[in-house]
Amino acid sequence: MIIPVVFRCNASSRVGLGHLMRCREMARLLTERGHVCAIVGPSEDLREPNDAKLFSRWIPLLGDYSCEQDARDFLAVCREMNAVHAVMDDYRVDPAYQASLKAHGIRFLQQFDASKPWDFHADIIVNSNPYERAEDYAAYVKNPNARLLLGPRYAVLRPEFSALDIRPAGRPVQRILVSFGGGDDLGAIRLTLEALMETAGAQNVTAIVVSGNSNPRNKANENLIAELPKGRAEFFMHPKKVAELMNSCDLAIIAGGTMSYEAALCTLPMILVALAPNQVRPCRGWADKAGAKMLGTIDNVTRSMIRETIEPLLADTAQRTEMAVRGQAMVDKSGGLRLIAALLEEDAI
Repeated sequence: MIIPVVFRCNASSRVGLGHLMRCREMARLLTERGHVCAIVGPSEDLREPNDAKLFSRWIPLLGDYSCEQDARDFLAVCREMNAVHAVMDDYRVDPAYQASLKAHGIRFLQQFDASKPWDFHADIIVNSNPYERAEDYAAYVKNPNARLLLGPRYAVLRPEFSALDIRPAGRPVQRILVSFGGGDDLGAIRLTLEALMETAGAQNVTAIVVSGNSNPRNKANENLIAELPKGRAEFFMHPKKVAELMNSCDLAIIAGGTMSYEAALCTLPMILVALAPNQVRPCRGWADKAGAKMLGTIDNVTRSMIRETIEPLLADTAQRTEMAVRGQAMVDKSGGLRLIAALLEEDAI
């Protein structure tokens, strides 16, 4: 039986593109099984050629919608497609919006922002943050039949990571991944590169800078890298083979978003900088559970903080190995499959 599934996704240069990546991967898994997907929210300029295969409809919602209006428009799309299954990957979907979906018979999976606890009416509540515990949600879950899918086992990774031959933990640091999502890096790339240039022991290390098309600082970052000594940094904007690129690195200085799960899978010890409030708790989770180094939020991290964290880590193989092993043990390649199975009430993976 063909099942239509409608996605609500919030993605932009300001918000970042992690939500859209997750939606694309879940849509890929659904369409491979013969189902039909539509996506509501992202602007047309975020569409990629392969999206035509993933989404039968792409419906932008531009401007600041009220949740009430957003819910009405989203439900209209569900009615047009005869859809009763939805994925809400938009942190603005408030309790009233959720209750409206339930009142109209929509079975939905909700990815949410751990920094803003509120009532949940979803059938499946997802948070892949390493810190999450079921008992923390007891006061907020209003759907008695809701399933809580918590922790990195439910992280959705890009499909190219499933084919990687993961390198062993504890390798010497020759390449450092520097990346802060697909949107605005808020100056974190420049700050990190400047710190690396000042770090003792990093003279023979190459920074592998990965940025999305939507980052308004791309040109400035590219100009900065061009001024650095040869071999100190390489710039990759929206690379097609991001998994291979990440797997070629030995350490990661990144934000607390989706890439942190992919870095963990690739046995990369992580130094984390939160770019938004919703990344603080995941960063702390990686620090607590995997030994990652959390520096703080972008507005209070300094070059000296980055330098003083990297320098001893470059010389400490045992610590890097432990960080990498602990992180990799928390992530596998089946998070997306688990979410799809839960949404469609199939056998658990």
